[in-house]
Amino acid sequence: MLNRAYRGAVWLSAFGVAFAIAGCDKRHERLNAPPQGDSNRPHEMGKNFIYMNDNAMLHDSSVADIHFEPHTAELSGLGIRTLMRMGELLSISGGTIRYETSSTDEFMITGRLNSVREFLNAAGFDTANINVEAGMARSSGVDANHAIEVKLSRPADTAAQAGQAGQAATAGAPAGPQQPR
Repeated sequence: MLNRAYRGAVWLSAFGVAFAIAGCDKRHERLNAPPQGDSNRPHEMGKNFIYMNDNAMLHDSSVADIHFEPHTAELSGLGIRTLMRMGELLSISGGTIRYETSSTDEFMITGRLNSVREFLNAAGFDTANINVEAGMARSSGVDANHAIEVKLSRPADTAAQAGQAGQAATAGAPAGPQQPR
């Protein structure tokens, strides 16, 4: 009996290993796009988002600290990709690329501005029509009053927001301990 159970366990283990090896060898296609670059299977709606992204990029016309390697003037992968597309768009009609930062390090700001200029020049874009300067992005962002209205019109999502809503509701209530009713 023990010998029969032992043989069964050995066969079961052998089949398990065989199936694991066969399953691990199969190549699967990616279901999502690579981290950067184009996919071999682009979605049919993707072409619509290209124009939307281009319009947003032209409206904003800025780079920020995230487009550079931390604590350096070297462009990051995102910065290179952004400037390639922005350079293509701005070479048509010209414009200004603004570097928006909260840094006060003038040496770093100047180095990053020069990196953007050098990259655009090295990439072959007509830099005579593309200015690069430090400053705020062109987009105005969201109006603060509108943001407050939207925030207050939504139901409380978290306990902290629920606590704030409760404080606002009891602002007109009398101070001091409440008597049970």
